[in-house]
Order: sequence, then C-alpha cells, then structure tokens
Amino acid sequence: MSQLMGSVFSAFLHTINVPAEEINDLTDHITRRQFHMMFDSFEAYDVQETRRISREEGKRVGRIEGEQLYLIKQVIKRIIKNFSVSQIATDLLEPLDTIQPIYDLAMNQAPDFDAEKILKLLHTGKI
Repeated sequence: MSQLMGSVFSAFLHTINVPAEEINDLTDHITRRQFHMMFDSFEAYDVQETRRISREEGKRVGRIEGEQLYLIKQVIKRIIKNFSVSQIATDLLEPLDTIQPIYDLAMNQAPDFDAEKILKLLHTGKI
C-alpha cells in the first residue's frame, strides 16, 4: 500500500514540476512509513505564481526577439537598396557593432534573405 501511495504522490508531484530530489525524499518517507516526517524538507510551491512568472519571462523574451527580428528586417531592406553597413547603422541609429554581424549574415544569404535564420544564427553564435 505504501508503494502505491508513493507512486501516486510521485506522479502528481511530477505534473506540478516539483524537483526530483524532493519527490524522492517524500516518496522515501512514504515507503518507510515515516508519515510524520514526510513534508519536513518539502518546499511550498505557489504553482500559480510560478506560472505567472514564467509567462512574464516568456513575454519579455518574445518582445526582445521581436525587436531583433524587426531590426534584421530593416537591415535586409537597406541591403536590397545597396546601403553600406555604415550607412545602415547611421540610418537605423544603431552602433556599427550591432549591425555588422547582421549585415555579414545577410550578405552570406543574398539574394535569398531569411530574417528568421539570421536571428537563429545570431542566437547560436555561429556567425
């Protein structure tokens, strides 16, 4: 019976993303029938607060990537108009060291520009 309870608790705690170490401690107490010590090391989790924080972080990351993608598309538009890298930096009011890697990756793709691919390459560091 205690094995079954341990398995049920373990499955439930996995679904709410409780760290494996804490799950193991809790199920160990169950299987050894140490019910009075079960929650001694268990940290309280506010699942709703954790989700809210995760959503906010996701939105922040999404905004940053959206801004970067917009900048890449602006650089591509200016490359098509035959702007030099320094002209693009001046026109977009961005530092040359921000524009240069985008420009280099875009020029390697010309004439088939792919802003998403450039963004991915910038994030992976394979410039």
